Amino acid sequence: MRILLVTGRIAEREVRKIAERYGCDVYVADVDVASFLTPNHLKDLDLSKYDLVLIPGMAKGNWKELERVKGVKVRLGPIHYSDLPYILERIEELELSHEIPACRLLNLNKAEESVRLVDSIDECYFYIGDVRVGGRIKVVAEIVDATELDNDSLIDRINYYLESGADIIDLGIPIDFDSRDVERVVKVARDHCKALSIDTFNRKAIEIGVKHGVDMIMSVSHENINCLDLVRDKAVVVVDRDVERLLRLVDTAKGFTDRVIADPLLDIRVFESLMRYHEFRSRSDVPLLMGVGNVTELFDADSIGINALLTYIAEEIGCQLVFTTEASDKTRGSVRELRISTYMAKASKLKKIPPKDLGFDLLVFKEKRIRRESFEVREVVEAKPSEFVRDPKGDFRIWVGDRIYCQHESVTVVGENAKEIIDTVIRLGLISRLDHAGYLGRELKKAELALKLGKSYVQDEVLNFGIYSKNKNL
Repeated sequence: MRILLVTGRIAEREVRKIAERYGCDVYVADVDVASFLTPNHLKDLDLSKYDLVLIPGMAKGNWKELERVKGVKVRLGPIHYSDLPYILERIEELELSHEIPACRLLNLNKAEESVRLVDSIDECYFYIGDVRVGGRIKVVAEIVDATELDNDSLIDRINYYLESGADIIDLGIPIDFDSRDVERVVKVARDHCKALSIDTFNRKAIEIGVKHGVDMIMSVSHENINCLDLVRDKAVVVVDRDVERLLRLVDTAKGFTDRVIADPLLDIRVFESLMRYHEFRSRSDVPLLMGVGNVTELFDADSIGINALLTYIAEEIGCQLVFTTEASDKTRGSVRELRISTYMAKASKLKKIPPKDLGFDLLVFKEKRIRRESFEVREVVEAKPSEFVRDPKGDFRIWVGDRIYCQHESVTVVGENAKEIIDTVIRLGLISRLDHAGYLGRELKKAELALKLGKSYVQDEVLNFGIYSKNKNL
């Protein structure tokens, strides 16, 4: 295939190196930054000897029309030239786009393929509500102390969990409860989810839940085994740390319902707990639930990697459900993390490959491939701060809530990213000094990162990234 790589002057040297390795030609357009390239830069160029013309991924324009006029495929390449080798090595198998950069398209195609593969599994143990137990591991998300929430707050929490990827909503009932509140939250939740569970050891709470339509009861142990007579035709999760007792409990529960799930209880003694799961699976094919939230809540480490690893282990063991909550700030996002992890783990197993290059990932602070760009350095000037001078147009107060709030004495600008807010501030004429604009841009970008990562933001304080902040106490 004869390929022409189009670029700008700044990236020319690096693009030529790549082109030489893959036998491509290079055209350097009359533009410094490749992303500023438009179809006008190529309108007078003879492209007839090429099978494919690769345009920088961020370049804007009607490339479909240029392709029609030239009679040659003109498609978007990757955003960064450093990704060109990755695309060129797969160029024969890709149908590139006029609108989506090649790197994003490749991931999108892989993700769609992985999801289709996982969702095509027809394995089924039984149903919990409308949710099939089997195939991909299902995510059970607990609303802790559900009876303490008013109806609107409960609905908001349910919707948040469902949007995050929860398959089953679990209502956690506190030890002390009012029966009327249990009835209320079950009725409200029943109208807003396809599969509903109630988590309590109390017989009265279970009775109310069953009466008003819950699909699953958590958790039945030897201490409340007398509740089993209430759970006929419902799914039930039986729990015990002793495998022998758990096996007996499973046999007892099967006398009341054919939808039994076992939970050997994962705890912070992770290896010991996992050995229980492994032993149980070697002796029974009953569906297993793993409460990964028991680890993430008790571990002062980011939940992302913990959830991903435990889900992968759960898949290897042969679990059918994972259970979590987001009761603490440090576990926010766990439901979404588990949902993605369940697809990664199952796709990995089906494709017989490690859980990588599947089109989706849980990388946040680190990248699979760091893009290192080198430029010629000219006329170096050492950076140093300037003396503070107050902007006569006034000051800004910035804080993060559900969005970013940037308050001036005359107006409060609200948005979700730094660019749209600073653009609005400039358009409204609320700022007059370049140094003030630079300061505002820095703070708004910090606020944007805090909003996206679910971290605290305090104006003029350094955003804390843990070990990346070079903690001198360690």
